[in-house]
Amino acid sequence: MDDFVPISLPSKCLTYINQDGSKIDPSFVLARSYQGRDELYLSQINPSNLERNYLEVLKSVLRGIDPLQLTLGDRLYLIIWEYVNSYDYMMRVKTICSHCLSEIEIEVDLRNLETVDLPDSYEQPYEITLPISKEKIQLRLLTVEDEIEVERFSKKNKKEANLYRYARTIVNSSDVMARMKKLSETKAKDFLTVMSFQDKFFHGPEMKTKFNCPEDGCGEEDILDIPFRSNFFIPEISQFSNFDGEGV
Repeated sequence: MDDFVPISLPSKCLTYINQDGSKIDPSFVLARSYQGRDELYLSQINPSNLERNYLEVLKSVLRGIDPLQLTLGDRLYLIIWEYVNSYDYMMRVKTICSHCLSEIEIEVDLRNLETVDLPDSYEQPYEITLPISKEKIQLRLLTVEDEIEVERFSKKNKKEANLYRYARTIVNSSDVMARMKKLSETKAKDFLTVMSFQDKFFHGPEMKTKFNCPEDGCGEEDILDIPFRSNFFIPEISQFSNFDGEGV
């Protein structure tokens, strides 16, 4: 039985539209935890097919939104949500204490990660003024579809993949290659402004957590940047040996 439950995405569905042009109602968005059939795609994920394989999983576990429309912040939120609800809420992460410089292992409770939401006032496309050229342009947030197309593009032209990625975020009537050419010729500060738009409207789980160093004689508080890694999709079985986890 497919047990779908409501899920509140950090984008608040502000960027999503139905096929008829109407906005998607956030209350209609549902998700379920992974099932055995999803493991087929998850087990085959590698750096060269991550985007396409995980799209197939999203098609199975998500309802109410075309997965191709998902912002990258919402997708990261779903990846963490799936980890918690399909596997465990605890994760071990090795790091170096910045105070005593010891290598330590921290147990991270993923349920406690803070989530940043898009502001209610956000509208897409979003108009900005470039600082050097003073040109007004409209931008949008990166999506799953963008990353799939970038993955495909980079197999032929890896050096310009990032240029292609940000050209896709510019909203106008020209084709993406024309946008890419124009972006390649823009002033560096203007280009960085286009790139920084994605950070300006970051949303999703903050992949950071505070901890106190467990080393004897230290105990100082530090901040851990939680690295994104492949076992967010399929964790190592051994990591469950000391946990009695349950999803939320």
